[in-house]
Amino acid sequence: MEKTDIFLAEIISDIESSDISRIEKKTKHEPFELWSDPALLSDLAGNTGAFFVRAILSKLNINEHRVLRWRLENKYRQYEVLNHYIPGCMARSISFSQLLNEPNGAQRIRELCEDGYFVKSTLGHSTGRLNSFDRTAELENIISSYQHEDDNLQKWMLQEKLDLKEEFRIHTFNRDLIYGVTFIMAGEDSSISIAAEAYVTEILKKLPDTILNGTLIGWDIGITTNQKFYIIETNITGFHPEFHRGFQTSGYFGDPDYGSIMCAWLNNYFKNNYNVSVGSVETTLFQSSRFYEKFMFYTSLFRNEHMELLKNKAKGTRVSAIIYLGEDINLLLITLLRYFQEEDFAKRYYLITDKKYATELSGLLAKNDLLRVVSEDSLFTVAQYMLIKELKYERRKRISFYHTMRLIKEDSCFMI
Repeated sequence: MEKTDIFLAEIISDIESSDISRIEKKTKHEPFELWSDPALLSDLAGNTGAFFVRAILSKLNINEHRVLRWRLENKYRQYEVLNHYIPGCMARSISFSQLLNEPNGAQRIRELCEDGYFVKSTLGHSTGRLNSFDRTAELENIISSYQHEDDNLQKWMLQEKLDLKEEFRIHTFNRDLIYGVTFIMAGEDSSISIAAEAYVTEILKKLPDTILNGTLIGWDIGITTNQKFYIIETNITGFHPEFHRGFQTSGYFGDPDYGSIMCAWLNNYFKNNYNVSVGSVETTLFQSSRFYEKFMFYTSLFRNEHMELLKNKAKGTRVSAIIYLGEDINLLLITLLRYFQEEDFAKRYYLITDKKYATELSGLLAKNDLLRVVSEDSLFTVAQYMLIKELKYERRKRISFYHTMRLIKEDSCFMI
């Protein structure tokens, strides 16, 4: 048996003999205030989104070092472990150091790179978004500088190239797929996300609880031109011991456009499933970044019914969204609309707005066949609208929602 095989066998044995982390749902809802806790800010390698995630997981008493003791942030280690449990789930990969130390190893590596393989660093992040995952151009420098030493964790790997059509980032916690936080990373057909999510659901069934329980994971899933699904890599939340040492999570939770929406959505997930959520943000922290203002705004909008709608979408049932803007162009709601479209959230979108903004919005959101701007006054008679304008915001919003439902003649819609 090769030394690397022995080492992998020891890792698998440790995974399967370790205690399972049990994450219990609180008996009642426990909202908490997010504040600049020094313990959570210490060794924080991520951004504001990472701080939020760390705070939530801390409230559930999750050990952020546990799953990374097996060094699953290392992409070659990921390949070894995932391929052990689900053979063929990842593109074929080869240990760079192991092959280099064999007779004519350097030449064999060169030949593989000419025959459909590429060089990949085993540690790093944002390589997909930065298009920096293929390091083959540095091959000769890597070979000449490589230390001939034991490299159980591997610094470099060779991976077979895939002819990818689309790639998605999909998020899970425990054995749950978290609907509503899936992103298309490459390609154009976001509707394939449903099939990609179904693939991840099947993957979750085959992995041990010791890896999944208490672990928030961002899965990069690729779909080839012949419709075959592969795990490209996983992004493990927790305390990363080497590269950018400290607490890290999926970078999408800190995305400048949609990170606050995703964190609000995740907040809703933990509220519904574990009775833990951020209920407020301490004043000084709130004032330190607009992220928190946006996060609290989106948190106030999301309800459990929205998550259920996305589960129904996965089953083939999709509904339309009615978004109430009222007498203002709320840019946060416009951003939310764009996020919903990225998520392929609804089959159609109706924006209710004041007459004076209807034309402007129609121009701003032009060339979108799935979106219709509805001038609020068109929903009522002149006399009715005079009365409607005197109502408080929430009452006015709900009445406009029901009148829009009658106008569009759809059986089921949800309102934001």
